[in-house]
Amino acid sequence: MHRRLGLFLAFSVLTSMVFGFARDSEAAKPEDAFAGKIVITKNRMPMRFASPGAFTAALQKAKTDKIWPTEEKGENGKWNIEYIAFFKSPLNDSEIQVKFFDITAGEKKYVAGDPQYTREKGSRIFGSSIELAKPEFDVRKHYMMTVETRGAVIASTTFWLLGKGETHSGKVEFSDADARAK
Repeated sequence: MHRRLGLFLAFSVLTSMVFGFARDSEAAKPEDAFAGKIVITKNRMPMRFASPGAFTAALQKAKTDKIWPTEEKGENGKWNIEYIAFFKSPLNDSEIQVKFFDITAGEKKYVAGDPQYTREKGSRIFGSSIELAKPEFDVRKHYMMTVETRGAVIASTTFWLLGKGETHSGKVEFSDADARAK
């Protein structure tokens, strides 16, 4: 009886190790690890990696949710975003919609959108870059970025646009008429 129980436990441990390793190697694929997410990176990613695990590790290291402007002069500001979207299932379309929403105040307010065209149907990864600029986008705002196909959101992320923004001296000047009108 004890021998059977010991063999059963040994077999159970061995089986869970084998299937556990299989799941770990499957999860190392970036399209599985980031399924349904958009990863914004600090810089453009290389076109090739040594392995799917190396790609996943590089994305983990390079991802960001705070974007600094590439150009900011007074009222003009521009942010260049490098992103990679990962889909849970293969894309069955050659066009996707990239949309941006301002979520700073807690509600989802549409800001801008842009169609993007994929190179091939059936892909689970789409990478591109996009430039965001004032006046639609502004500093110290929290945004949601979505990728949609046929009206359904298939990947999303949130991020902050940073920068100097407007500066005020804090000094207020009143005219004599303003001061007397009490």
